[in-house]
Amino acid sequence: MADIFIERTHTLGLDQALDQVEALAYLLVDELDARCAWDGNRLDFTRPGASGCVEVTETLLILEVSLGFLLRPFKDRIEQSITEKLDSLVPCLPSV
Repeated sequence: MADIFIERTHTLGLDQALDQVEALAYLLVDELDARCAWDGNRLDFTRPGASGCVEVTETLLILEVSLGFLLRPFKDRIEQSITEKLDSLVPCLPSV
C-alpha cells in the first residue's frame, strides 16, 4: 500500500502529460538520485528509502509513493514537495 497517493485530473492530453511526467523523471534523477524506467504509460521510480510510480492517461495522473521506515516521519513534507512539483508541471482542474 502506498504511503502517498495523489490522483489528478488534467486536460493536457496523453502526449503532453507524458512529456510533463518525463520532465518530472529528470527532476527525480537530478534531485533525488532516483532510477526511473517507463513501462508503457507508467513511470516507475526508486531511490534509497522510497519507490513508486506515476501512471498517465488521457485525462488522469496517478502518483503512488511507498516510503521506507526512515522517511515515513517526513511523509507530510515529502507529499507537499511532490504536490508543488506536480502543480508546476501538470496543472489540475478546478474542483466543481
